[in-house]
This record gives sequence, C-alpha cells and structure tokens, in this order.
Amino acid sequence: MRIIIADDDDYTREGLIDSIEWEQFGISNILEARDGAEALRLATQYKPEIVLTDIRMPKLNGIDFAEKLGELCPDSKLLFMSGYLDVNYLKSAIRLSAVDYIEKPIKLLDLQEAIRKTVQSVHRSKRLVNDLSTKKNLQQQKLTRLLIEGTANPEWIRKQCEEAEFPVNSGYLCLLVYSPGQAGHEQELLEYVNDFWSGQGVHAVGDHLGRGEFVFVLALNRLKMDRVEALAKQLVLRSEHHYVGTGGRVSSLYELNQSYASVQKALDHFFYYPDLHYYPYQESHNAQSGISPQLFVDFYILMKSQPSGLIEWIDSLCRQFTVKEHPPREQVYSLFSSLGRAMIQEKGALLAKLDGIYDINDVDVRISECTTLEKIRLYIQEVCRIYCAEIEKDSRYSHTITSVMDYIASHVGKVDLDLPEIGQHMFMSSAHLNMLFKQETGTTITQYIREYRIELAKKLIMNEHYKMNAISELCGFASPSYFAKVFRICTSLTPVEFRRMKLR
Repeated sequence: MRIIIADDDDYTREGLIDSIEWEQFGISNILEARDGAEALRLATQYKPEIVLTDIRMPKLNGIDFAEKLGELCPDSKLLFMSGYLDVNYLKSAIRLSAVDYIEKPIKLLDLQEAIRKTVQSVHRSKRLVNDLSTKKNLQQQKLTRLLIEGTANPEWIRKQCEEAEFPVNSGYLCLLVYSPGQAGHEQELLEYVNDFWSGQGVHAVGDHLGRGEFVFVLALNRLKMDRVEALAKQLVLRSEHHYVGTGGRVSSLYELNQSYASVQKALDHFFYYPDLHYYPYQESHNAQSGISPQLFVDFYILMKSQPSGLIEWIDSLCRQFTVKEHPPREQVYSLFSSLGRAMIQEKGALLAKLDGIYDINDVDVRISECTTLEKIRLYIQEVCRIYCAEIEKDSRYSHTITSVMDYIASHVGKVDLDLPEIGQHMFMSSAHLNMLFKQETGTTITQYIREYRIELAKKLIMNEHYKMNAISELCGFASPSYFAKVFRICTSLTPVEFRRMKLR
C-alpha cells in the first residue's frame, strides 16, 4: 500500500515517517511532497491508496489539491492535518469525504488511530469494488450463455443486456479463444481477454466453457471484420498457448447461436492443425463426414490376427482423417477410446504396464486429455506397442497358459481369486492346470497371482492420489495390514517406504 505525505515543513514530514511503524498498517511505500503541486504530480503517477496532506501548502493548498485529486485519483483516501481549526476548512474536508482530520501539533496516538481508520476504509472500498466486479463478471458470463444458447425469451435477453451494459442494437459475432493446458487459471484468462477488449474499445461479454474453451460475444457497432481479424491475431501473438477463431457475423442478438455454431468449427481446425493458431470464419455448405463403425471392426480383426500391423494402420487412419475427411473431433475421441479399451480387454496385463492407467475407464480420460489428433496418435500407438510386446511374450506359452494369465489380470481385485476358481474357469482340474503352468513358466499359479499383485501395487503406489487401503483393495489383498506384510516380504520395504523412495 502507498501513502503520500504532503507538507511544506521538512521536519514535520521526516518526523511522521520516522515515528510511525508503517509496516504494521500494510504501508510499504512512502512518498513525500513539499507542496500541493508536487503532491498532485506524485499522486497522478503512483495512484496512492492514502494521502496525508496539510491543508495550508504553497502552490496548491490542501483543499484545492483534494478537489483535483478526487478527479484524477478517485480511489485515494484523504487524511487532512492542520493547525488551523477553521470551520470553513472543516466543512470543505467533510464535502471532500476526508476520512479524518488531525490537529497540529500532532499527537502520535491520534495519528496512528487516524491511519488505522483510513487503512480500514481502503480495505472496505477494495472489497466493495471486488464484490461489484464479481457481480458484473457473473452477469456477463450468464448473458454470454443465454446468447449462445439462443433459447431465452427476447425480452429477458434485452433486460440482461441492459443490466450488463451490453449494446442491444448492433452487429455481433462469437469469437472463440482456445487455451489448452491452462487448468486452474481459467478466471485469470477470462479477465485478461475481457480487459483486452475493453482496452480496444470493444463491447464484449465472455464465459469459460470448460476444457480450455472460452467464448466471447462481440458487439461490432461500426467495427469492420478486418479490424476484428487484426484484433484476433493480436490475441494469438500475445501467447503461444492461445488459439483464436471467429464465427459468422449476425445482425441480431437472437441469431448469436448461429455465430456460435460456426465458431465451433475452429476447434476441429485446431485439433487437426495445431500449428495454425488463427481460424477465420469460413462459410461451409458441406457437413463433416462421420466415422464409419467399420473402422473399429477392421481394427479388431487386425488386433486379433496381425497385431504387428496396428501401428501402421493407426498412421494411415490419422493421415486419412487429417488430409481428407476431418471427422468431428468428438467422434475421433470416441473411436480411439474404443480402440484403447479393446486392447486392454484383450490383454488385462496392460493395466500394469500403462502409465496413468489404473482402470479401463482411465483410457477415456487419457484420450480426452489429448488436445490434437497427433497427440492421440502418439498415445494410442504407445498402447499398441505395449500390447504387441505382451502378445510376443505370450507367444512363448501355450493358449491354456496365456488364458490363465489373462484371467488373473482381469480378476486380480478379487480377494478369493485362487487356483480352484481358475481351474473351474478353464474346465480343468486344479492340480493338472497348476502342473502345466509351472512347467511352462517355472512358477505356480498361486505364486504368479502374488507376484502380479505386487507388480500392480508398485505401479499404483507411484500415483500419490491412491491411498494404501485403496491399493490393497484394487490388488485383491484381504486387508491393508496383510497387503503391507506381503509387500514387505517381497520387496524388503513397506508400501509407504517404497513410495517415498521412488518419489523423492
């Protein structure tokens, strides 16, 4: 917090500065002025929260200074001091909304109390401004939603526009700002872009739609499209994280849902071409082609018959989407989530191998976090590589043994998973199945189950979001204490010690 101390007497100013512990009031910056003119210049430059000024000063007396200060720095709080208890001065101080009036010679306790009262007044004003700003922001966000949805009653929309001080008779368009990877900073970005429009003299309201997507409704008035394009490009240049697209211009508030529908195409554009950060409105008469269900069938057949060809197949598919078809990105997300799920369902052991995947539903989340087709391609091909590695490992074993391994991977969370259950599933006697398993793998089924559980537990422990009792349950241990006991036998460390060692 800043304060200006204005007094033509050097000893008075220096005495005030030295005698008060300003930090206890949150004041860290103290400026001095010898006359009213200098005080006004400093106030204009530094915008102080508090001005402590003598009433009688050369060049510009305290009352005249205060009047000009009210025009130039309306948020500054005034604190007068003077040795002249003149009724007219008191009336002027009251009229100028001075927080307090200190008599000279100044008593230290009186001055401290006056400063405390003034600081409290500053904080109250700031809270009021913040509350009003928050209310206005919420009104604008609510209005944005009403306009892009296009379902509200026209009279209701007009009323909301008037409350938000948004023009009701103008040309309009929707502008999209896409800023992926900025989680936790959405409100800051919304305010930043709103300030940008305000600084450019453009009436705009906006809202955050989720997933790094922000939409703004611009009132164009006489603003031409080439000016809009120039401003949009300025936004792009201000941050490497910004993608900006414009929708079609409409002539009415009640047509803005059409502009919003057209600007949504920018998201598909950025999804396929992430190097191009600006997408101007383009009128299109052709609907995007959807994704054929046959693609999943083709993938599944290849996955079962020739898994080594999966990576090349994914490459070809992504080139086809980018160069020719451009299907809606939501359909692309859905397709690749299905491909990832298919591989995990076929090989449950993938759950113990894939980073960040602890449950089959996590595949959907992981795919949805990919902001471009290229990122999806790289991720799903990594899943394909791990899948192929598992297939190659299983090729060393007979179909019976790989079936047992897959069953264990799919049912590892069952506390009572044991040899008799697996034998019943395989329609074989437990003893005979266990003998075949040990002949091929060198270990018994019971030992394999325990080792698989420990390897899965190691992976889950690496994720700090999982508590130990949850890991115990997911890995099929009867209790957290039993889990800790078995884990220590196998690794010489407790689960907590293992986490500390790996994550430090």
